[in-house]
Amino acid sequence: MNVLMLEWDSFAHEYVIEELRKLDCRVDLFSWPFGKENMRKNEPLYQNLVKRLKEKEYDFVFSFNFFPIAAKACNQCNVKYAAWIYDTPYLLLYSEYTMLDTNYIFFFDKALYWNFKRHGIRHAFYLPMAAPVDVYDHIEVTAEQKTCYGSDISFVGSTYTEDRQNFFQYFENINDYTAGYLKAIMNMQKEVYGSFILEDLLTDNILMELQRVCPIQKEADEWESDAWIYANYFLARKITGEQRTELLELLGQRYQVNLYTAEATPDMEHVKNCGPVDYVTTMPVIFKNSKINLNMTLRSIQTGIPLRAMDIMGCGGFLLTNYQEDFLEYFEPGVDYVYYTSQEELLGLTDYYLSHEEERREIARNGYLKMKAAHTYKDRMQFILAQIKEC
Repeated sequence: MNVLMLEWDSFAHEYVIEELRKLDCRVDLFSWPFGKENMRKNEPLYQNLVKRLKEKEYDFVFSFNFFPIAAKACNQCNVKYAAWIYDTPYLLLYSEYTMLDTNYIFFFDKALYWNFKRHGIRHAFYLPMAAPVDVYDHIEVTAEQKTCYGSDISFVGSTYTEDRQNFFQYFENINDYTAGYLKAIMNMQKEVYGSFILEDLLTDNILMELQRVCPIQKEADEWESDAWIYANYFLARKITGEQRTELLELLGQRYQVNLYTAEATPDMEHVKNCGPVDYVTTMPVIFKNSKINLNMTLRSIQTGIPLRAMDIMGCGGFLLTNYQEDFLEYFEPGVDYVYYTSQEELLGLTDYYLSHEEERREIARNGYLKMKAAHTYKDRMQFILAQIKEC
């Protein structure tokens, strides 16, 4: 099959290219300026892609995440467009071009999949993320790396410091009733694992006040609600950042905790901020050398398994994560990974598994074997090709 891949700075694109080629696909690359140009209305980009699609016969175009301009161009040329979604919230999904019949959209979050399925997408599929297990298998950890990256607990990810600061800037101008209401529902969401309640709790009066201090401008093709935007882009990120900061600092008061992030963390005096790390070369070494690898999912990911969790298990690391429903479809808690549903449970499980090394190693091994058997990029590309050929 001939495949045209939209190449941008996405995680794991090199693994997808490699596996497609191993599956006898001829993969050409098309430079895609995501983050630099408008992905909804961009006539030059649209025309360039149409021109490319007319120059050579392609069976489908592939991209990580979905782009309205690409969907429009593929539909114009009657070429299938396969988009694998790994971000949420992801505003570009909420476009009238999402509904085109030439689209094949693969969602890593089952709740998100069902939501779009109900909205009428003809070719919608649930497809969790993966890990390049064979690549991770060939990473040899040196004695120096064991010393440098070894720790009781590691967390790789953002604390959303900038997002929280930006939110507070708007928050200061909100009336007292709305400020109190938002604090109350955010505190409720912090205590609820496995269900995203914020969007439904944003009443018309609250939304009017949010629009006053932080108005939303939409493009002509957008169809998401205001409540969805405020809940996912503002409140969920703020909650996630606050909760990550609180939990890491609490763990740091008891155990050795290494945090890998590009952000300053003045509120975590007991946590070692090790700075950012390279996704390909350094992150796997961290996962392999940490007794516990912590995952704290961005709250807007309702049921999906985050990519970091797949990478942790694919490296053979021990995964301790907040509860996410999609895990249960493929992995057994207490056997392949461990989840928590409260602050108290997180502390108890951390204490238990740091003091039960053999059990911890066995769980890490089980998770790794399941990843290697069924959750590699080869498995995912085989699934995508099957759907493209069948439908």
